[in-house]
Amino acid sequence: MLTVKNVRCLALAALLGTSVAGTVPQAAAGSLGSRRAAPVPCGNVTALIQEINQANSRGAGSISLTPGCDYPLSGPAQTPGPNGPNGLPVITASLVISGTSSSITRATGTPFRIVEVAAGGSLTLSGVTLANGSATATPEASGGGILTRGTLSLSNSRVTGGTASRLGGGIAVAAGGTARLDNSVVSDNTASDGGGVHVDTTGRLTVNGGSVTENTATYTGGGLVTYGTTTLGGVTVGDNDTETFEGAGVFAGAGALTVNTARIVENSAASNGGGIANFGATVRLTNTAVADNAAALGGGGLYNFAGVSTLTGGTVTGNTAGEQGGGVLRDGGTVVLTGATVTGNTPDQCAPPGAVPGCAQ
Repeated sequence: MLTVKNVRCLALAALLGTSVAGTVPQAAAGSLGSRRAAPVPCGNVTALIQEINQANSRGAGSISLTPGCDYPLSGPAQTPGPNGPNGLPVITASLVISGTSSSITRATGTPFRIVEVAAGGSLTLSGVTLANGSATATPEASGGGILTRGTLSLSNSRVTGGTASRLGGGIAVAAGGTARLDNSVVSDNTASDGGGVHVDTTGRLTVNGGSVTENTATYTGGGLVTYGTTTLGGVTVGDNDTETFEGAGVFAGAGALTVNTARIVENSAASNGGGIANFGATVRLTNTAVADNAAALGGGGLYNFAGVSTLTGGTVTGNTAGEQGGGVLRDGGTVVLTGATVTGNTPDQCAPPGAVPGCAQ
C-alpha cells in the first residue's frame, strides 16, 4: 500500500536517479567503470590499438600496460597520412598510457614512427619507453618517436633509438604543439636537425629533470633544436653531437630559450657551438654549467651568431674550440655575463678580444 511518505520517497529517488534501495543504476555503473585504466595483456598490440581507438571514439581514455612488458609493433596501424605512417593510431582524444618499465617498440624494418598526437589531442605517458621509431618513409618526415601537434606529457619515461629524415629523431613538437617532459630521458636518436628533440615556431617545450643524451644531428642541434619557446630546468644535455654544423648540445634558432640550473656538458660540434649555438633567439642561462664541450671551429661552450645570450651565475669551463672562443665566441648579436664564470677553456676564454664585456681573454 502506497502512503504519502512512500510516494515522496519514490519521487525523490527518481529525481536523484537512484533506486529506492540506493543502488547505482546500470548506466551509471558503466560510466564509472569507463574511467578506470583499461589493462592491456603483456605484448598484445592488437588490444592496445583497440583501446586507443575506443578512447579516440569516446574522446578520452586511460590505458594500463603490463609492468615490465614490451609491446612490439610489426607494422603501421593505419595507411600513411600527410605526416607519414604511425605504429599506433593517431591520438585525437585525451589519452593516458601508464606502465612500470613497460615499452612500445618498432620491431620490424618497415619505417614508421611510434605515435602521433593530432592538433586538439592529448597524450600522457608515464613509466613507458618508446623505442626505435622511424619517421623515414619520406624525405620530409619528422618525429621518429613522437610527433605532436597537440599536447604531449612524459613522466618517468624514455624515447630512444628513434630516427627522422628531417626533424626530431626522438620528439618533434610541431607549430602550435606543446610538450612537457618530467624526469624523462631522450637518448640515442638521430635526425637531420634536432637529433633528440625539435621545437618548431610557436611550439612550446618544458623539460624538468631527466636528460637529453647521446643524440646525433646531421646538421644542427644534436640534442635539441628550438625555434619556439623552450624552458629547461635541472636537466642534463650531454654527449650529443652534430656531424656538419652548429649546436651539438642546443641550437636556438629563434624564440626564447630559458635554462635554469642545468648541465650542458660533453657535446661535440663539427663546426661551431659545442654546447650552445644561438642564431637569433633570446637565450637566458641561470646557474647553469656549460662544461667540457668541443667545437671544431669556434665557441666550444657558446657560439653567438645572432640574438642575445645572457648568462647569470653558473660556469663556462673546460670547453675547447679548434680556432677561437674556447669558452664563448661572439660572431654577432650580444652576449651578457652577469656573475657567470668563464675560465679554463682552450685556446682562450672569449673571442674576439673585447667582444664579451667582463670576460678575460
